[in-house]
Amino acid sequence: MVPPPPGPPPTAPPPGPTHGMPQLPSGPIPQGPSQYTASGQTQVPPAWEPPEPKAPSAFVEFLKLSARRAFRLRIEPNEVLPAERDELSSATPPIHDVNLQAFLAWRRSVLFLVACALIPLTIVGIIDSLRSTRWLPIFFVKFAPAFAEGVFCYVCWSQLKNWAHWRKQRRALFYGWLLFMLTPFVVFLYPLRTVFEGIGRMRGDALLALGFEGVYQQTLMPFMFAMLAMLQLAPKAISLMPGLVRASQVIKLLFPGVSAPGWLIVMAAPLYALLAYVILIIPYQFTGSGWFIAGVLGIMVGQAVLARAGFALAKPMDDEEANRAIKNIRKLYITTMVISGILIIIALGSLVAKLDLRATDVILAIMKFETNVLILTMIGADLVVTNLDKARAVTMGRDHIEDATERKIEAFVSFEGPRHPPPSA
Repeated sequence: MVPPPPGPPPTAPPPGPTHGMPQLPSGPIPQGPSQYTASGQTQVPPAWEPPEPKAPSAFVEFLKLSARRAFRLRIEPNEVLPAERDELSSATPPIHDVNLQAFLAWRRSVLFLVACALIPLTIVGIIDSLRSTRWLPIFFVKFAPAFAEGVFCYVCWSQLKNWAHWRKQRRALFYGWLLFMLTPFVVFLYPLRTVFEGIGRMRGDALLALGFEGVYQQTLMPFMFAMLAMLQLAPKAISLMPGLVRASQVIKLLFPGVSAPGWLIVMAAPLYALLAYVILIIPYQFTGSGWFIAGVLGIMVGQAVLARAGFALAKPMDDEEANRAIKNIRKLYITTMVISGILIIIALGSLVAKLDLRATDVILAIMKFETNVLILTMIGADLVVTNLDKARAVTMGRDHIEDATERKIEAFVSFEGPRHPPPSA
C-alpha cells in the first residue's frame, strides 16, 4: 500500500497570545487619541478646541468709559467714539465742529453715569420709606424725595437717546432736575415733631422708621429732626456751588474767549465756603468734633484759591491759555478738597455714633452729594451756554454804549485822571 503524499508544512502561528482576542484593524494607524469598538473599528474623538471668550457687555464697556469721562471737565476730540461722531454728523442740524462733538459726547457720559447712580439711590430710598407706612407723615417725608429721584431717573434714561439734540434734551433735563432738587425742601416744611406730640417717651419703632436706633427724651426730638433734615437737604444745598464752579470751568474750556465763567467762579467760591460753614457748624455743635472744623477750614482755603484763580480766568483767552490755567488751578484745588472731604467723613462718623444714626444714611448722603455735583455740572453748563447766547442777542448793536460805560469806569477808579474824557451826560 502506497502512503499518501505529504501535505504542506504547517505555518507558524503569529507571535504572542491571539486566541480569543480581538484583532487589530489593518491599515494605517490613526494619529492622536482613539478608541476601539467591539467590532475592531476605530473611533477618533473630535479635536478639543478652547471655548471662545465672551464678548464684553456693551453696557459695562460704556459704563467704564463714562466713569472715566464724567469726572473730567472735558474730553479731547480724538476720544469721541466713531459711532458718536457719525450720529452727531447725521443729526438735525448736523454737528461737525470737533470741540462741540467732544462736549456733547462728554455730556452723554455724565448723563449715563448719573442715570445709573440714581437707580440704587431710588431703590434704597423707596425701601426705607416702606418701613414707615404705619406713620403717614414719616412715610410722606421719606417717600416723596425717593419718588422724585425715581422720576428724575426715568427722565435721564429717556433722554439718553436725545444726547445729540442738545436744545431738546436740556429742557427736559432741567425740569426733571427742578423736581428732583426742590421736592425734599418742600417736604421738610412739614413739622415732624407733630408726629410725636402728646407722647411722653418716643416709641422705638417710630424712631427706627426715622433712622434713629436709640431712645431719646422728648426735648431732644426737635434736634434729631434737624439732623434728619440736614442729611436729606445738605447734599443738595452744598452741591449747588461746586456744580456751578465745575460748570463754569467746562464752559471756559469750551469757549475760552468768554469772560463770564471766570466771574461766576469768583462769586460762587466764597458762597460755597459760607454755605459749607453754615451747614456743617450744626453737626459740629452736636459732636464737638474738631474734624468738622478742620474740614471746614480746608474748604475755605480751597475756595480762596479758586476765587483768586477765577480773576485770572475772567478775561478772553485762547485754547492753550485756558487749558494751562485751569490745569494749574485744579491740582491744588482738588488736593485741598479731597483732604477736606476725608476730614468731614471722619467727623460724620462721630455724628453717627453720637446720635445712633444709621451709617447707611451718611453713606447715601455722600453718594447723593457726588451725584448732585455731576448732574449740576451738566445742568449748570447748559444754563451758562444758554444765558451767554441770550446776552449776545441782547447786547448786539450796543457796542458804543459798552465803550462809553468802560470809559466812565476808567474815570471813576483812576487816581491820575481818565485817559479819555468821560462822555457828556
